[in-house]
Amino acid sequence: MKKLIALFMIIMMLTACGEAEKEPEQPEETPDNIEAPSEPLEELPEEEEPIPEPEPENIFLSFTAVGDNLLHNTLSFDSRLDGGGYDFGHIYAPIAPYIKGSDVAFINQEVPLNGEVGSYPSLAAPQEVANAIADIGFNAAALANNHMADKGASGLIKTVEALNNAGFEAIAGGYADKETSEKPVIIEKKGIKIGLLAYTYGINSGIGESWMIDRIGTDKITADVNEIRPQCDFLAVSMHWGNEYQAQPSQGQQEFAALLASLDVDLIIGHHPHVIQPAQWLSQPDGGEALCVYSLGNFVSNQREQDRMLGAMLRAELEFSPEGEFIGFKEADLHGVVTHFNNSSRGFGVYMLDDYTEELAASHGLHKYGLPFSLEFLQNRMAAVKESVKR
Repeated sequence: MKKLIALFMIIMMLTACGEAEKEPEQPEETPDNIEAPSEPLEELPEEEEPIPEPEPENIFLSFTAVGDNLLHNTLSFDSRLDGGGYDFGHIYAPIAPYIKGSDVAFINQEVPLNGEVGSYPSLAAPQEVANAIADIGFNAAALANNHMADKGASGLIKTVEALNNAGFEAIAGGYADKETSEKPVIIEKKGIKIGLLAYTYGINSGIGESWMIDRIGTDKITADVNEIRPQCDFLAVSMHWGNEYQAQPSQGQQEFAALLASLDVDLIIGHHPHVIQPAQWLSQPDGGEALCVYSLGNFVSNQREQDRMLGAMLRAELEFSPEGEFIGFKEADLHGVVTHFNNSSRGFGVYMLDDYTEELAASHGLHKYGLPFSLEFLQNRMAAVKESVKR
């Protein structure tokens, strides 16, 4: 019996060992225990380098200036329309492409635009002149000159009215009311403020109130410049000065030019001699340079000498820092302009000297009076003045 029990125990032990050696059964795969295949990681975009801010650029302005818009009665007769009224457009048409597009285009309006046709010595012209010069691009004018009082206070007031109605942005030296005379004349272009002052040595007739036309004087100029200079980035001063028909500046012109430069004026525009005079670069207190053109001569007139038929046009490019500080004249040059008319004192037109031809010179109205007039004279005279503006 004991043997049977022992045998049974042995059999049981062997059976248990066999079961222990079997591999454990793997659980069935179910959706809950299936490991999700790993998704590829999204590639992060590469960090873009920040685009650098563009460097601020310097600012450039174009400044054009001409001399006396001296409208004798013959120019008005030449502009009269058959049906009434006046159209002066044909006089300025030849020169229009050289004025249009200027940021600032300056002219000395030499005679009152009161609607009359005045003959020398009491000059006047129709108000349509203002539209004609505005149409070709002029937007700044000086009224401080000896003829501006020829028709009294009313003539000046009507001139201011005509220029304002034509769209002029700056009118200096002559005023229709006291309040305006006390305000600075500033024209703003591309964020740059251009100041403008204008003075005359005197007037031919009385005008009443002294504030209506600004006169040349050391104290007056000094006070005006000191007031306007901090309010503008560039300052131009128009001076009606000097001796008529003299090709060189007088001592008085030179002394006032030196005063203006010492007061930090940047540009001095001279007229009144009716002939062109040279330019000069003058030192400013801060080490900069002021440009003085002593006389731009006549822009248009019916004066009867060939040197009075030749005027000059200043064309300058002004450079400013991005903050508006005036750096200097990037370019400055003088170009000849010619007043042409025919043997009947008609057909008036203002031409660039570079466009004026031998054929036009041969037909000029001065020949009718037996007076000399040649293209060669004009070219030689202009060449000498052009040299003076070079540094």
